[in-house]
Amino acid sequence: GETAVLDVRGLIYHRDFHFTSRIIGTDGMVWYYDGMTTGSSCENEGDFDKFSSRKLLRCKGKKLILVVYARV
Repeated sequence: GETAVLDVRGLIYHRDFHFTSRIIGTDGMVWYYDGMTTGSSCENEGDFDKFSSRKLLRCKGKKLILVVYARV
């Protein structure tokens, strides 16, 4: 079979009936989005490679519930 390489492109978090996300660009930059607090914009959180696995499991008190991958 063929081997597929996948990159993380999105992380979805949840708590108290509210979802937020981190979006990872093709350049490796992490962007935080919460429509209630950031409106229509995203906040830059830095380079994905600098995040530990532990830090990715939570985001501003919310738990990671879904990881989105894209084929490279």
